[in-house]
Amino acid sequence: MGSLFTAIEHIAPTKEGDEIEISFQERSPLLIEAMEAPAIRKKGAGGGTGPFFMTTSSATGMQANPNYYLGPPAIQQIEIARYDSVRSAWADMLRERVDMLYDVGLDALDSLEGSSNIAVYRFIRKFQYIIAFNSAARVLQPPEIRRALNASIDRDHLVKEALHGHGVASTGPLWPQHWAVGRGTLRPAFDPEAAAAAFGAASTESRGQPTIRFTCLVPADAVYGRIALEVKRQLSQVGVDMALQEVSLEQLDHAISGRNFEAALVEGLSGPTLYRPYQLWHSGGVFNPGGLGNKSSDRALDALKNAKSDDDYRVAALGVQQAFLNDPPAIFLAWTERARAVSKRFVVPSVESGRDVLSTIRLWKPPTGDLRASRN
Repeated sequence: MGSLFTAIEHIAPTKEGDEIEISFQERSPLLIEAMEAPAIRKKGAGGGTGPFFMTTSSATGMQANPNYYLGPPAIQQIEIARYDSVRSAWADMLRERVDMLYDVGLDALDSLEGSSNIAVYRFIRKFQYIIAFNSAARVLQPPEIRRALNASIDRDHLVKEALHGHGVASTGPLWPQHWAVGRGTLRPAFDPEAAAAAFGAASTESRGQPTIRFTCLVPADAVYGRIALEVKRQLSQVGVDMALQEVSLEQLDHAISGRNFEAALVEGLSGPTLYRPYQLWHSGGVFNPGGLGNKSSDRALDALKNAKSDDDYRVAALGVQQAFLNDPPAIFLAWTERARAVSKRFVVPSVESGRDVLSTIRLWKPPTGDLRASRN
C-alpha cells in the first residue's frame, strides 16, 4: 500500500478467528480498493486465503486449499511447466501434452482456435501500453507539445495495425469499466491538423524539416517494436521525428527511475481499481519507478485519495482524467488482449464476457472424473 498504509488504524483477527478486521482512520473509497489483493498468505508452510497455494516442496506446483471459503476446488493439484518460447508451448498443447496455456500469444491464436480439442478464452488485461514522458526534458516541457502528441495518435488504427486487432484503444489512465469512471469518460481527441499546427508554432525549424525531435526507449520485444513503429509513423505525418532506441527492461527501469530519458514505451498496470493508476502515476506511488507523472497528476491523484464518499470519488476520477488531458504525463495507447487455452477434456463454467477464465479455475472439472491436472 505504500504511503496509504499510514491510514490503517489497526488489523486484527475476529474472535472467531476465521476473519480479519481492518479499520481505517478515515473513510476513503481508494483505501477500500487498496484491499484488492487476491490472497493473504500465511507464514511458514503453504496456506492462505486463495483456492490454491504453492507447495513447499516445489516452486512449480500448486495444490488445492481444502479450507477455501467458497469450497475446495475440484482440481487437487496443478503442475506448472515453463517454456522458452510461446511456439514450443502451444505445440505441446496441440499434442495434448499440457492441459492449459497461461498465455497463448498473438501469433498462436489462429492456430489454436482452429483446434477441435482446445477452447480459447480471450479477455482484456488490466494493463495498457503507454508512452511515458519525462516532462523535465526540454523538448517535452511545454504541456501544449504533450497535448499535441496525444492528438496525433489514431489509437484505433494502432490497435488494428500493431496489435492485429487484439486490444482496445485507451482513453486515459483509468480503467474504463470502473464504476466511478462511467461511460461518459473524457478522452483525447484525434486531431492531426491541430497537432501539426501546434508543433509548427512551437518550432524554429525550416519548412520541410521535422518540427519536433525526441527519443523513445523501447523494450526489445516484437510487440513493443510494432507499436513503436506505428506511433513513429503516425507522428511523422504531423512533423514529429521520434527516434527509437531499443533497451533491455533493466536499462528501461534505470532510465525512468533516474529521469534519464525523454520518452519510454512501457506497459502499465491500470486496473481494475483506481488504486493501481494512483500507485503508478503518483510521485510517491509504490509502482512508480521514480520518473513517471508530474505535479498536476499528483494533485489530481491526491484528490482521489482524499475523497470521502462515492460521489466525491466520481468527481475526483473525472478530475484525474481532466488533469491527464490538460498536462499529459504520457500517451495512453491501448489496453492489451490476452488469451488462455484450455483442453476441452475439462468442463469449464461459462465466463462473463471480458472476464479472465482463470477466475473460475476452482470450478473446472475433467469430464472423466479424473480430478488431476496433468500439466499446466
